[in-house]
Amino acid sequence: MDDMNAARRDDAGGAKKRDERPTRMAGRNLLAPAIVFAVGLASTLVVGLAYDRVAAERDAQRFQSLVAQRVISIDERMGLYVGLLRGVAAYFAAEGEVDRAGFDALIQRMRIDEEYPGVQGVGFTVLISSAAEEAALEEAMRAQGMEAFSVWPGDDDAPPGAADAAGAGEILRTSIVFLHPDDDRNRQALGFDMASEETRRDAMLRARDRGLSTASGRVRLVQETATDVQPGFLIYVPVYAGGRIPGTVEERRRLLEGWVYAPFRARDLFDRALFQGLGGELDFAVYDGDGTEPENLLYSTRDMDGPGRLGFAEVERIAIADQPWTVVLTTTPLFERASPRVFTPFIFLAGVVATGMLTAASVRQARAVDAAEQARTQVEELNHTLEHRVERRTAQLERARARLAELNVDLERAVQARTAELTAANEEIQRFAYIVSHDLRAPLVNVMGFTAELETVRADVEAFLAEVAEKAPEIASEDARRAIETDLPEALGFIRASTQKMDRLINAILKLSREGRRVLSAEPVALAEIVESLRESLAHQLVERDATIEIGPLPTITSDRLALEQIIGNVVENAVKYLDPARPGLIRVTAQDAGPEVRLAVADNGRGISQTDFERIFDLFRRAGRQDVPGEGIGLAHTRALVRRLGGAIDVASIAGEGSTFTITLPKVLDDAAKASKDENKDEKESAA
Repeated sequence: MDDMNAARRDDAGGAKKRDERPTRMAGRNLLAPAIVFAVGLASTLVVGLAYDRVAAERDAQRFQSLVAQRVISIDERMGLYVGLLRGVAAYFAAEGEVDRAGFDALIQRMRIDEEYPGVQGVGFTVLISSAAEEAALEEAMRAQGMEAFSVWPGDDDAPPGAADAAGAGEILRTSIVFLHPDDDRNRQALGFDMASEETRRDAMLRARDRGLSTASGRVRLVQETATDVQPGFLIYVPVYAGGRIPGTVEERRRLLEGWVYAPFRARDLFDRALFQGLGGELDFAVYDGDGTEPENLLYSTRDMDGPGRLGFAEVERIAIADQPWTVVLTTTPLFERASPRVFTPFIFLAGVVATGMLTAASVRQARAVDAAEQARTQVEELNHTLEHRVERRTAQLERARARLAELNVDLERAVQARTAELTAANEEIQRFAYIVSHDLRAPLVNVMGFTAELETVRADVEAFLAEVAEKAPEIASEDARRAIETDLPEALGFIRASTQKMDRLINAILKLSREGRRVLSAEPVALAEIVESLRESLAHQLVERDATIEIGPLPTITSDRLALEQIIGNVVENAVKYLDPARPGLIRVTAQDAGPEVRLAVADNGRGISQTDFERIFDLFRRAGRQDVPGEGIGLAHTRALVRRLGGAIDVASIAGEGSTFTITLPKVLDDAAKASKDENKDEKESAA
C-alpha cells in the first residue's frame, strides 16, 4: 500500500513537474512561419511594384494624350484666326477700295466676338509712301468722322532703325486706319505707325516679302492701359494691289498696299479661347520663341516651378504663322489625385497585413504541431492520462485545416468573379465601339451627300458662268471664274478628303468591334497558300518598289482561316509599304516548329523601327517614324488583337535603317480558351436573338 502511495506520489510529482516544464517550439517548426513570412513580403513587394509600374505607364499615356489635346487646341485655334485674317485680306483684294463704314460692316457680319473669342480686334494698316500721301490720308480719315486722326509717332519721334534694311535705305511708314471693334482700347491705337517699333516692323516686312501670314514676337500693345497690363503679339497678312500675290519679292514690295492684322492680349486669348473647358489636369506656360526665358513668357496658369509630384513635364514647340512658340506642360494636383498610383501604398499595406495574418496562422499551426509532438511524447509516458489532450489538439488542427480550405474556396470564387467582370467589361467596350461607330456614320453620310450636291451645283454655276462669259464677257470677272473653277473645287476636295478619312476610321472601328464578336471557326489552314495568294495580290506593288517576297517551308495548322489571312496580310503589307526606296526590297516569310506552337517570322530590309516605338506601334491610332505613308494606325493593333484571340502572341525586333522582323507565335491547334470564347459569343448571340 505504501509503495502504491509512493508511486502515486511520484506520478503526481512527475506530472506536476511535466506541467511546470516550459513549452518551447522546436527550431524546425519555426521554419514554416519564416517561409510564409518571407514569401508573403516578397509577393507583396513584387505585386506592389508591378502595380505601381503599370499605373505609372497609364499615367504617362494619359499625360501624353492630354499634352497632344492641348497642343492641337492651340494650333487649330490660331489657324482659325489666320483664316479670319486671310478672309478679310481677300475682301480688300476683291473690293479694291474699302472705307471705314464698309470695313465695320464686314467685321460685324463676321461676329468676331462670338465666333473668334480672344482676339483683341481686326484692323488694317496702310502703307504710306510720301508725306503728301500721309497728309491726304489724315484728311480722308477726318472726313470719315475721325476728327482727331493723325499718324503717330511723327518722323521726328520715330526711334532709330526705322529704315527698311531690305529696301536700300527706304523709310517704312504705316498707319492703322481701321480697327474693329470700336472700343476705348482700340480707338487709342488708330493712326499708330507699327513700323516704328522693331518687333512689329520685322513681322510686317516678313509678311510683305513672303506674301504669307506672319506673327510678331512678344510686344506690349498700344491698346494697354495702366491696369491689367498683359503681354501681346500680332498676326499680319499682306494686301497687294491687283488682288493677287505677286510672284517676286520686288513686285511684292512695289505692289504692297498694307496689312490686315489682328492684335492679341495673351491672357485674354488663352483664358477665353484656347484653354477654356479643357479641365485643370495640366498647367501651361507659353513662351515666344524657342527658349523659356522669363522675358519671353506670354502666358502661364501658375508659377511653373518644375514637374509635379509624379514627375511629368513636356516641352512642345509649335509654329504660329511663322513664329515659333514653346509650350511647357506639367501635371497639377487634380491629375495626380486621379492617378491609380494613389492605391500603391494601400496595396503594400494590404500585403503586409495579409502576410502578418498568414504568418500568425502559420505560427499557430506550428505551435499546434509542436504541442502534438509533446503530447505524443507524454502519451508514451502516461498514455492513460493524456489521451483527451491529444484529441483536443487534433480537433484544433482539423478546424484550422477546414478553415484554410474554406479560405481557398473563397479565393477561387473571388478570382472567377473578377475574371467574369473583366470579360463582361471587355464585351461592353466592343458593343460600345460598335454603337458609337454607327451613330457617327449618320452625320458623315449627310456631309458626304451634301458635298455631292454642292459639286452638282458648282457644275451648274460653272456652266452658267461660261454662258454669261460668252454673252456678256464684261459681267463675268476673272475673280468669279477663279472662285468657281479653282477655289470652290479645292474646298470641296478638302471636304471630300476629310469625310473619306473619317469614313475609313469608322470602318476600322466597326471592323475591330466585329472581329471581337466574330465566332472563331477552326479548320486546317495551309500557311503557304495564304502567303502565296498574298504575293500574287501584291505583285503590282512589288514591281513598283523593285521588291520580292521569299517564302520558306510553311506548315499547316488548325485555326481560324479568316483571322490568319488578316494577320499575315497586315504584317506583309506593312513590310511592303515601309520598304526603303534606296535599295531593292526583300521580304522573307519563314516558320519554326516550337512543339505545340509554330513561330511565323516576317523579315524585311526596309526602314526599320526605333526601339522606343516597339510597343507604340501596337497601340490603336498610334504610328511611329515618318508619317509619309497613308494609314490610320489601326492595322497592327487589330493584328495583335486577332493573334491574342487565337491564343498566340506577336512581337517585333528591328534596327532603324536596316529592317524589321515580326514574329507571330500561334498554337498548332486552336486552344480550349479560344473555343470557350467562341461558345460564349455564340450563347450571347442566341440570347440576344
